[in-house]
Amino acid sequence: DSGGEESVTVAAPLPAPLVAHRKKNAKWKAGPHRDTVSIIKAMCDAEIYGSAPIEFYGMCTHMAEASSDSNYTNEQMIRFKSLLKRVRQAGISVPTISTDNSSALLTTNLTHFDPMELLVQQNVTNTRGFVRTGGGIFGQRPAFPQLRAISTLTVSVSHVAVVGEGESVGYDRAYIASGNVRIATLTIGFADGYPRELGNGRGTVSIRGALFPIAGNVCMDMLMVELGPAEDMGTGSKVCVGDRAVLWGPEDGVDAEGTIRLQDIAKKLNTTQSALTCGLNKIRVERRYIE
Repeated sequence: DSGGEESVTVAAPLPAPLVAHRKKNAKWKAGPHRDTVSIIKAMCDAEIYGSAPIEFYGMCTHMAEASSDSNYTNEQMIRFKSLLKRVRQAGISVPTISTDNSSALLTTNLTHFDPMELLVQQNVTNTRGFVRTGGGIFGQRPAFPQLRAISTLTVSVSHVAVVGEGESVGYDRAYIASGNVRIATLTIGFADGYPRELGNGRGTVSIRGALFPIAGNVCMDMLMVELGPAEDMGTGSKVCVGDRAVLWGPEDGVDAEGTIRLQDIAKKLNTTQSALTCGLNKIRVERRYIE
């Protein structure tokens, strides 16, 4: 039905397994009394015959539990395949389908994806299949040992100073120096997406190959780390402005996940690696892709 200029109205919401691209401005009105196949059919007819501003792009499902012995997953795939068959029987070509996220792709004993069953279409171009690998691209699935973490979060040391015994560092004076200590300031804070929960020694950073605890609360634009006693002549005494600090991930020349592993931080904070990396500010934190 016509819903106005450059709009399309269908008397039901788009169900979960549909993927539609908006060509211009498309409007969809919700209604409870039509099944998925009839909705797709109406969408395709509107696209082909009515110059609708949308394009039926394909069907997808998302595996909340990627396991070969999961009754939930098996039933999910049975329903998806049944719907796919019904759509094709209605004479609708399905351009693309997607079933796998990172975990499903890497679970090798899953047998749900049969290309002949899912991708082959009669008398039209075959369906294209694709997977949504997400955090697996960056090695962020610790359940799969074949992956290796590849993302590293680094910042610079912007200031180094000696703080006297009894003096405080940061908001709420949460850190009180027990003696004369060196304190380094780093150019990252919670506004950049670094978790505030890692303050007060819960988090560490790596500078010149040595680990140093975060001193006090994480600030909006910076955080401080304790480099050790002022009289100590170890690695902390050599840290200077401009040094590179690693907050998580592999370090230069190290073929491993690094001294500070992202998965360990995620476990400590009861969150996921993807939540931490996606939480990094897209404007304030520069992304560099290295071959």
